[in-house]
Amino acid sequence: MATREKIIEAALRLAAAEGLNSLSVRAVAAAAGVGATTLRHYFPTQAELHLVVATELARRPVDDLAIADDRRDPSDRLFECLAQLLPPGGRRATVESWFELHRMSAPAIAESAQRSLAERVRRWLTVLAGRGHLRPEDVDGYASSALALVNGLYLRALFQPGQADLDAAKNTIRWFAERVVDR
Repeated sequence: MATREKIIEAALRLAAAEGLNSLSVRAVAAAAGVGATTLRHYFPTQAELHLVVATELARRPVDDLAIADDRRDPSDRLFECLAQLLPPGGRRATVESWFELHRMSAPAIAESAQRSLAERVRRWLTVLAGRGHLRPEDVDGYASSALALVNGLYLRALFQPGQADLDAAKNTIRWFAERVVDR
């Protein structure tokens, strides 16, 4: 792996574990196993490093999983797809990173990430609508509701960390998926 990619991967791991605010030059260099001078060669300013990490976080992969697998219950398929949008492990640092991403990145990056997720959720719902599990005219409204739900779960995890846990968030998403899908 090239040094630049090694630094980015180390920074992403650090951000996931401790939040974007933990991305100091020393901490990232140590996590990547490089010197601060080497890190500065690739990222002359901390702001540049933060922007690259924020961009990578915004582009995190979202899988279509088995949304088109008609052998499985459609609400289970929708639940699995939506559940992957939650912060991994429900860790507070990950939730804080989500907010920090929106605060410190260019608004276009955050907007692009939200637009990309909205398109993906619409695609999942369109697949289910095409198989008769919901009305096609409801796809856009349900997609908007699903994103509002996931974003609200992030907010709850940030502002009420003692009351929000990943299991409760998944139960909320399961409830939503079961209401949206006609079996």
